[in-house]
Parts: sequence; C-alpha cells; structure tokens
Amino acid sequence: MRVLSFNIITISVSFLFSCNQSSTGTDLSTIALLSFNGQSVATSLEEKFQSVESKTFYRKDGNIQFQDILIEYKLKESKGESETVEAFLGNPSEISFNTQTKQVIGHLNQKEDLYQTNSIPFSYSDYTRRFKVILTFKKEGKIVSYLEVTTIPPNPPTIPPNSIILPAITYETKRSLIGGTEYQVIRVKFQAGADLSPFTKLDAYIGRPSIIALAADNYNVINYIKATYYDTSLGNFLFLTPELNASYKIIVVGATADAKGNRSIDTTPPAPPPSPCAGSVNAPATIGNCSTHCLVVDLVGNQMNYIAKTNLESNLEDYLSLDANSTTPSGGTGPANLAWIEHFSPIGAGEYQTENRSFDVTTYAHSCIVLSSYLVKDGPNGFVDNYITGKVNVP
Repeated sequence: MRVLSFNIITISVSFLFSCNQSSTGTDLSTIALLSFNGQSVATSLEEKFQSVESKTFYRKDGNIQFQDILIEYKLKESKGESETVEAFLGNPSEISFNTQTKQVIGHLNQKEDLYQTNSIPFSYSDYTRRFKVILTFKKEGKIVSYLEVTTIPPNPPTIPPNSIILPAITYETKRSLIGGTEYQVIRVKFQAGADLSPFTKLDAYIGRPSIIALAADNYNVINYIKATYYDTSLGNFLFLTPELNASYKIIVVGATADAKGNRSIDTTPPAPPPSPCAGSVNAPATIGNCSTHCLVVDLVGNQMNYIAKTNLESNLEDYLSLDANSTTPSGGTGPANLAWIEHFSPIGAGEYQTENRSFDVTTYAHSCIVLSSYLVKDGPNGFVDNYITGKVNVP
C-alpha cells in the first residue's frame, strides 16, 4: 500500500453514467462511473471490452511530483494469439480516434499490455493534468474495438514525517492454472500475530529487482510493475504474473496517523513441475530381473522393440499369465497393442515371453514411453503376482 492519492474511473459497456466529486480527506480520491460513445460511431467496430477501470496515484520523486495512471480492463472473451490490447494517452482536446482510418491520432504516449496482466501503466511528471486514454483492441495489428476515458488527477497526500518499523514479511509462491493460463501466484504476508491496527494504509509494489526502488522519502515507490493493497480478509498481498520463472522484488509500505515505513523482500520463482519423463532410461535396457520377471527393450534403427519375460524353475505351476503394455507419459494409449500369453497345467519349467512389440520412434510424439508388465502364477505355492514398470527415452 502506498501513501499516495488515487482516483478510480470505471467504464461499463452497458451504462452511461458519470460523477465527479471532490476528494475526501483520505488518500482515496473520486470514484466515477463513466461510459463511452466511441464504438457506436462505426458499425464495423466490435464490442470487445466488458469494463475498464482507470486509477491515478500521486508520487513524489525528489522534487518532482508525478501522477501514475493505471488502466485495468476486462474483456468479454479471452484474447487470441493475434490479438492485443494497447492504450493511447493524450490531452483531451488533442487525442481522438478516427473512425474512417481506425487510427488513434494526437496521442502523447502509447503502451501495450505486454505482460498479459489486463492492465497498462502510464506516468506523467505533472500530477495536476487530466488526460484522455483511448484503449484499443487489435486483431492482427488492426483496431477492431476501442473505449475512451478521461482521467481525474490525484490529490497529493499529507505524508507523515516520522518513521515506523513495519512487521516482518514473508512470501509464498506457486504455479496455478487460472482461466486456461498458468500464472506464478505470489502472496506476501506479515509475520503471524502482527498488530496491524495502527496502520491506516498498507500497499505492496512488485517490480524487477534491479529497477524497482523507493523514492527519496523512503515511502513512495518508483519503477514498479504493479501495485496492490492488503486484503484484510485473506491476510496477504496478492500478485499474479504470467512470468513463471521470473524473480521479483516486492516493497511493502505502510502509514499510521503520524508515521510511515517500509519493508522489502526478494522472491524466487517456484520450481517447475517435474518432467513426465524424469527417471527414464535409454535403450537397450532391462526393467526388472529376468531370472524372475523383466521387460527387455531394444532400439534397432527407427524401431523400438520390447518383450516381457519370466522364468519358471519347476513344472509344478497350474497357471501362468504374462503381458507387456505401453502408454504415453500422461497415461494415454501407447503406440503398440497389448501383448499377452496364458498357459494352463501342465506347464513346463523354463523361460516364457510375450510376443515382440515394436513401433516407429519417428512417428511417436512423446520423448519417452512407459512400459509395464503383469505376471500371474498359481500353483502348489499359492497365487503369486508381480507388476513392473519403467520409462524409456524415445529418441
């Protein structure tokens, strides 16, 4: 949480409503619900956006007072591979969307949602300025949908002069599949039992370890990627990022009625899931012990062959069953059919094996294969079964 002031503007596709109230005594500035009239001008344009939220934050870096503008949006449907979202920032009287050429003109800056976070940040060195932001949806580089919103500048907060030590922080990170996309989920928590009641504001910022930093006042944060607030119900700060293997620095700032403070922590990405082919061996290979029960694998040219074997030490067994099977690493159907033999009494002593099974490694789509065999014997010593399995690399 930052000691900075911000305004929020939410844009809904379904309504046209606005309010422009004066700032309260807290850091939270005006909340306004607005709509847009840009998409109805050209019938060829589509309605891709469900809603847009614009927030403005006050930030002081040395003697320069900035406003940070964060555009957060929701789409009606997930983006495709050739689709992007890009925002254009400009003076309200200069920036516009040309419905004939479907181009934005008169803008000062433009940014794309490169990290797929459904948000786009801007910064400007005059915190008193109003801006118009045109948010566009592009398909194969061409604008097919857009929204307009005018920002409300933030009010500079009263930053308390004294310092306070924040409770110690820890973090947890994991990979999680959300809406069909895998994210790195980072949760930052205060130490157990920490008394947070004196704090009127708690914010966290995430950024590149070598880029994100505290401003000269040791409270405002600069060069960050995203900010979030402390969720009192969950007891943490939450960040989602599609960069599964990235490390970050997270800075937490807090303020009481008469003091301010900060904490920071460096994160390490979660370990990737184990490879489905971990532990695989190269052919030729033997899985198990052929004096009792084994699988023998060989590679001749592009053909991988395998058989299951067992050895009976006596002719007293009344029943024998032996098979050899293959599956993909995920448990799918293998490239060769099940091989199976069955014998009934009388059964002589000696070696027994299934029919040879083979497949072309050049037409097999996975980097390894799972082979297994099940052996059943029944005789004077009772019922005996054994199962063996192993993974073999497929070149």
